[in-house]
Amino acid sequence: MIELSFEHAVAAYILLFIGFFMGVGVFIIQRKTGSIYKKESKYWQCSICTFVYLSIFDQVITVCPRCGSYNKKEGES
Repeated sequence: MIELSFEHAVAAYILLFIGFFMGVGVFIIQRKTGSIYKKESKYWQCSICTFVYLSIFDQVITVCPRCGSYNKKEGES
């Protein structure tokens, strides 16, 4: 039989409890929005190195994490 101390059992129970509710939360977000990253404006492609990256905020200008160049949304002034 597997020996399990009380502390390990409580820690495993807490981790399973947190993991379950995180999974439910992700499922609900995906069901409501269709995707976690619904807005395509969050996806950026660098005009210099063509690296594709995500921007957390809805910005007009971002900095490429790979080469450090500034990128502006097309169609914006």
